[in-house]
Amino acid sequence: MRDVDVADELVELVGQLKGALARHHAAGRWAAPGGATARPELVIDEPAAVARNSLPQIRADLGECTRCKLHSTRRSIVFGVGADDAPLMFVGEAPGEQEDKRGEPFVGPAGELLDKMIEAMGWSRQTVYIANVLKCLRYNALVQLGDGSWERISRLVRQRYSGTVMSVDSDGTLVQKRVTDWHATPLGDRSVYRLTYASAKAAGSSRVAIQLTGDHEVLTDRGYVAVQDLPFGARIATGLGLSEVARDVVYGTLLGDGNINKKTAYLSFSHSEDQAEYALFKAQLLSELATRHARMAIASGSQTDYPIIQVRTLAHRALHSIRSAFYAPHKRVPPELATGLSLRMLAIWFMDDGYMRLRPPRNACAEIATCCFSDADISILLQGLKKLGIEGYQRRGRIFFTVDQTRRLAERIAPFIPPSMRYKLDSEISARVPYDELRWKGGSAAVTYESAIAERIEHSGSDRTFFCIDVEDTHNFVTAGGVVHNCRPPGNRNPQPDEIAQCTPFLNAQIGSIAPRIIVALGRPAANHLLSTDAPISALRGRFHDRHGVKVMPTFHPAYLLREPDRKRDAWADLKLVIAELARLGIQAPGTPRV
Repeated sequence: MRDVDVADELVELVGQLKGALARHHAAGRWAAPGGATARPELVIDEPAAVARNSLPQIRADLGECTRCKLHSTRRSIVFGVGADDAPLMFVGEAPGEQEDKRGEPFVGPAGELLDKMIEAMGWSRQTVYIANVLKCLRYNALVQLGDGSWERISRLVRQRYSGTVMSVDSDGTLVQKRVTDWHATPLGDRSVYRLTYASAKAAGSSRVAIQLTGDHEVLTDRGYVAVQDLPFGARIATGLGLSEVARDVVYGTLLGDGNINKKTAYLSFSHSEDQAEYALFKAQLLSELATRHARMAIASGSQTDYPIIQVRTLAHRALHSIRSAFYAPHKRVPPELATGLSLRMLAIWFMDDGYMRLRPPRNACAEIATCCFSDADISILLQGLKKLGIEGYQRRGRIFFTVDQTRRLAERIAPFIPPSMRYKLDSEISARVPYDELRWKGGSAAVTYESAIAERIEHSGSDRTFFCIDVEDTHNFVTAGGVVHNCRPPGNRNPQPDEIAQCTPFLNAQIGSIAPRIIVALGRPAANHLLSTDAPISALRGRFHDRHGVKVMPTFHPAYLLREPDRKRDAWADLKLVIAELARLGIQAPGTPRV
């Protein structure tokens, strides 16, 4: 597949499909292979009362349906629109809030992709049955605004705040995104959860948290998961982050003599007076943490007092997260560094606690002090060094390097060592491998992940309203309890079994009346219902299934594609199979589709 925007390719594909359908519509029938007109007879397990009726008659039979509890909260019945003999049919989950307001399928925010497809082919959306996937939050949930401040979500909704909030883009970077819609809806019969994470800021005797409905999706290191389905040990996006450079400097400093305060989470470190330039170099690299002060002080040594420079940052929420990794409760080496130790971390660690034994004519040998770490911690560091291609060995509370490994260590870190600290390198390597200041260029802050703490709670109080917002492009926003996906009212949740049972006869009648050759099932609920299975969509998509003589192609729901844009390529592959099968059946798209 060409390296182009997949959404544009989908628009082009549906344009081709609809063009083919338009050409083959004649006298209310589509063209079969060989030019004959035909309409296959289907057996759809449909009730006799509505079987084979026209779509208007089926809608009349539905009436002002009160067969399930949803009738009490809806505004309108979203029956569906489309050509009554279309060879291609799309079936989604259920109407969303916007669909309920307008009485027409597929008009909500998550429909942007399919809207473009429909506009590109110049037709109305008459073969699509689909709904959006959004959830709701409690009124007191704190949301981080684009300027870094925090505001209750209820106030954002009531004031229809249209400014920016902090969000996470597809590569994990924290970005500012604009609020595009607002919702305030009743809790109904949904469960309520309290969500926070391990290092969340303390609030009295507990952590800052949010309350949200159990079906609301939160961002984890494995994608979006409903809070009620979070597995044990799940790691959620905190919405807190540092640039990669700042994070590496903090980690390297903590491997050295740096410290993060337990109560207010600020980073502090100190260096001798002759390393003042290096201390200020690190302070500059940590500018996003806003250095509170750098001052000279007097430290007491074993034999005499000596001047030092002390540096302290402001407290930062991301440092809470990093502290939880380094202290349990005493200082340790995070297990993640067995595979995640970077050259920048190593350079800072070596400049802080490393030493190059230079005793001519002997070759240089390096060592790094690790006195405050246990044998298990040092083992993690040795593994991390090995991943970087550097072998060390432990002895007397230090990590030592052979002559060859010392040379390899120095060559690897030399580009990161600024002029004031080049004395720690062998002169030959220092001259041969110069300092490269570009190695310390920053970047945008990246989100961090931490162990989730999710607890189902009993809702208290008389106010049973939950609030939510929609955010452009990224479709998520940062709260005090983690990063959550755009919300939706309770009417947009997945259909429940009793509700499906009441609507099934009418869907069957619609399929029987239209007699499509192919049905595209959008999302797991639609695919599970049409195919009488509970298999996940990932196991169903990519191949046709038979439903009483009709081919069914399950694929991802457009709302899911908004959350996981990387899967658009898979959806495109599914639709290529659909257009190929239509062509095989004699329903040709204009031009030659790329299949």
